[in-house]
Amino acid sequence: MAVTELTEPEQALWQAFARGAWVDLRDGGQDRVIRAEVITALLLGAAGREPGHTPGVRIRGAQVTGRLDLMGATVTCPLVCEYCQFDEELRFVESVTRTVRIVHSRLPAFNGTRMRLDGILNLWTCEITGVLRLDQAKVAGQLSLEEAVIGRPDGPEALAAAGLAVDGGAACARLTAHGLVNMPTATVGGILDLTGARLSCPGQPALLADGAVIEGHVYGQGMTVEGELRLLNARVGGMLGLPGVRLSNPGAVALSAGGLTVDGGAFLTDGFTAEGEIRLVGAHLGANLSLPGAVLSNAGGRALNLAGAVIGSCDASGLSCTGQIALPGVRIAGDLNLRDAQLTGNPAEPALLAERASIDGGLLLSGLRAQGELRAHTARVGQRVMLIDAQLENPGGNAVRLTRAHIGADLFADGMTCAGGIRVAGATIGGELSLKRARISQPAGTALAAAGLRAGELSLNTAEKVQGLVDLSHAQIGILRDDPGRWPDQLSLDGLIYQGLEPRLPARQRLGWLNRDPGGHQTQPYEQLAAHYTAIGQPGQAREVMYARERAQRRAMSPLARAWSLLQDITVGYGYRPRRAVAWLAALLAVGSVTFALAPPPALIAHQAPHFSPVSYTLDLLLPVVDLGQKHAFNPAGAEQWFSYLLVAAGWVLVSTVAAGAARVLTRR
Repeated sequence: MAVTELTEPEQALWQAFARGAWVDLRDGGQDRVIRAEVITALLLGAAGREPGHTPGVRIRGAQVTGRLDLMGATVTCPLVCEYCQFDEELRFVESVTRTVRIVHSRLPAFNGTRMRLDGILNLWTCEITGVLRLDQAKVAGQLSLEEAVIGRPDGPEALAAAGLAVDGGAACARLTAHGLVNMPTATVGGILDLTGARLSCPGQPALLADGAVIEGHVYGQGMTVEGELRLLNARVGGMLGLPGVRLSNPGAVALSAGGLTVDGGAFLTDGFTAEGEIRLVGAHLGANLSLPGAVLSNAGGRALNLAGAVIGSCDASGLSCTGQIALPGVRIAGDLNLRDAQLTGNPAEPALLAERASIDGGLLLSGLRAQGELRAHTARVGQRVMLIDAQLENPGGNAVRLTRAHIGADLFADGMTCAGGIRVAGATIGGELSLKRARISQPAGTALAAAGLRAGELSLNTAEKVQGLVDLSHAQIGILRDDPGRWPDQLSLDGLIYQGLEPRLPARQRLGWLNRDPGGHQTQPYEQLAAHYTAIGQPGQAREVMYARERAQRRAMSPLARAWSLLQDITVGYGYRPRRAVAWLAALLAVGSVTFALAPPPALIAHQAPHFSPVSYTLDLLLPVVDLGQKHAFNPAGAEQWFSYLLVAAGWVLVSTVAAGAARVLTRR
């Protein structure tokens, strides 16, 4: 290219190139045009070098016409453009170049596919109306897209950077992208900074970084994303910081990060909001997942999905969530904290789904407000479950389901209000299950389903009577605490085993407790209560309970067996009231003695009978296995004869019932 063919601005650039000097055309009026072919010629060595200086193209305020095409070229000097406007796409495909710094400029497009750049690729505050292409590009320095505006509102793609490799950081603060930012399998050696970025691709992925590797932090404070933020199987060597971020993809996935690995924590804090699902299925977070005060919304679907994720700890205190929180199979090395959170689930779906979850720390739900079921059956919690002052609503269904869960320490639900059932059937609680001051209402069903529960202590000192059935059948409790004034109307106790009862009440009160069992004819609850009184040194109370057991069991007998049982009750109290037999014997002896004293029977053989004694004669009739020599020596007639038969029959009944009662008592001992 002949220098004489150059315009005045081009000549100025040609002369400045050898020294790397600036050419500022911002005050040049209309004469600001520089042909792209002139810049290309300079970058490819058309001008000489001035000793002691580093050559380079440095322009301000130019209007560049034509295509700047360096495809496959090797450029050894920097290109720096400020406040410039390019008419056509800049083409660096498969080029090898030094620093490219184009700032405060307007470009129709930039194609750096497979380029190799040693230095900085800086497009700060540029407006690129087309696509910025960096597929398979290699930047051995840093990438800066700060405050850049890329793409068109109706364009499908803004940044194409599949396989991009940046040795340093990628500064994208306050970037505005209309269309997809596509960087799957990209590698960034430093920080990916998306602070204040605005990414818009409604209904589609707005940022796609599947399989990307970010060696430093990913930081996006105040970022706004319309569309899906997608990080499937990506890896972040530092933290994932998204404070104040707003994600919007209604009815779909707002953050898709299945298989994501973050060596540090993930911080969705400081007013983080998401409309759409946050999906972290199978993610591995080396430290915390923090969502305190976050607002999540995906009505009719899952708002937060951590299925199979591995997390250091999870802080979601004060979270507001519309939609389901799904934690099936999650593994949390620390606490899961949902204190003071507000959960609004979906109809017929649990608000919190944590079946098979494994939490090494505590499950902290104090102050939680939830509409819908909290389901964590077969879950494992290493420390405490806290539901203190929680307000749970799922009328007609279960509000809490911890079936076959394993809790290493206590479950405290003091002051909880629960409209719906609580299921802890088959659960194991290493410490105490405390329902002190709780209010539980499930009038048409089972309010507390604790069949097969194993717990060190159970406190049923509720604020008011539980509305609905309390099922403690086959549970094993160390110490059972309750309040006689607030016993539920229905209480299933068959198979319940306990070591102690508090408060210590007399048997007559505890029998009222047993009588609330809908299957009250069961024998085990009476035997267990009797064993309890025996163990605390109150055998008399134990006998009272066993006597009540026999009477309760009579209700389920056939008419004939019921009659025999009633007879045993009246006569000897089933062997637990021996004084009754003595009383009956004394009464019959007295009546018989008086009767036969007034009307002594004649001797069976005259002059051979012993001296008649009305007392001995009556006693001989009453005792069938004893012969006092009276009953066979005299022969009553008439009414006295029938009366003697009555005494003989009564004696046999008394002896039989006493023997049956004694055998029953001895067998149970």
